[in-house]
Amino acid sequence: MVILADRDRLSFLQATFIAGCIVGLFTGVSGFAADHEQLRQEGARHYSAGRYFQAIEAFEKALAGAPEEARGLVKGDLAHALAGLGFEYLSESEGKMAEETFRKAIGVSEDYYANFGLGYLFFTRREDGEARTYLLSSLGSRRDYAPTHKLLGLLDYRKGLTKEAIDRLSLSLRLDPADDESAFLVKRLKSELGIVSTFPSVGLKHFKLRVDPKIPGKLATRLQVELERAYTDLGKALGVWPRGKVPVVLYSQGRFYEATGSQHWVGGFYDGQIKLPVPTVADEKDPAFRKLLEVVRHEYCHLLVLELSAECPMWLNEGIAQYFEASYKRDAVYGRLKESREARIPLKKMPARLGNIDDVELARWVYLQGLGFVEFLAEKYRPFRLRLLLRAIAEEHSAAEAFERVYGRSTEDLEKEWWARVEKPGK
Repeated sequence: MVILADRDRLSFLQATFIAGCIVGLFTGVSGFAADHEQLRQEGARHYSAGRYFQAIEAFEKALAGAPEEARGLVKGDLAHALAGLGFEYLSESEGKMAEETFRKAIGVSEDYYANFGLGYLFFTRREDGEARTYLLSSLGSRRDYAPTHKLLGLLDYRKGLTKEAIDRLSLSLRLDPADDESAFLVKRLKSELGIVSTFPSVGLKHFKLRVDPKIPGKLATRLQVELERAYTDLGKALGVWPRGKVPVVLYSQGRFYEATGSQHWVGGFYDGQIKLPVPTVADEKDPAFRKLLEVVRHEYCHLLVLELSAECPMWLNEGIAQYFEASYKRDAVYGRLKESREARIPLKKMPARLGNIDDVELARWVYLQGLGFVEFLAEKYRPFRLRLLLRAIAEEHSAAEAFERVYGRSTEDLEKEWWARVEKPGK
């Protein structure tokens, strides 16, 4: 699910500073010595350039000798710089380091950005009670920070409170009218609410369905069978089952894109609910419908990956879903990777969320590279270690440490060996 607007690191992690989020940074303080003020200015420059360690060092030096009347301002600077570093750790899937850094920031000063960071972190871990607590603390320090309201709205949506989610997201949009993501979410949820409320409910053993009346009954029944099959097969493969019934919405194909506003290449998604576009064909053997059966497994696998490890990197999540979807041919995957190897992206540099991608070719490449690497891991180390890897990410709150723990090697070393296999003559 998309959480924050599609902004580069400068605009998201640093624009808050430029806009004045470190309150008083450029204002003079009576009696504040020039060298301390210079240290604050130095810290500001480092922060704006994304050099968080250097910014923290400069603010710590400024704090060490700051007069009493200026210490509160400098503590605010330091806490905000620590929060920026916390978000950098998050972007690298280092959740444990991010949490430690956000908590350190709050220990220095009750910074709204650090509280938001912890709220965001617990949201990604699906620890919604903790997430809400820190997000409300963030609002206590700053009521007009739009991303906090946005995340609270998404927490409401996750609970099934769509109307409340729309209200909160609408407030976020009023606070930041330039936020295209909030505008998209408000439009999408209003559209979904209006359409899905007309769909009849169907109760299965492990799923709660809403089914578009335009879908032929025979196809809807076949999809219900496939959902229960995925529940059994993938549950055994990954060793995890949902804690309650899974909500699923089956849209007729045209309504899916109308209601969700998805890109034309999206074949379904999971955002707390599995949402699928069903072609209204007459025959379940139709290629489009057969492809949808694969998508059922793919999206259900996403749900299980999040049950095991909400902090799983997006590329790994997509790679695992494709691997267990089992519709690919290994030679074809390696052939495409080899042909386009100049386009390779280091795994640590992969986009954090699919919502960051509006280029269909880039999306296809991320999917392909994720699948190729996961297939390599499963082939060399056996598929069961993927389950161990996900559990390790959840426990370590660090993808890098989890790879070291499960495979005994760094992600970079594994990636290097994988590409050597891809490029090997005859492969």
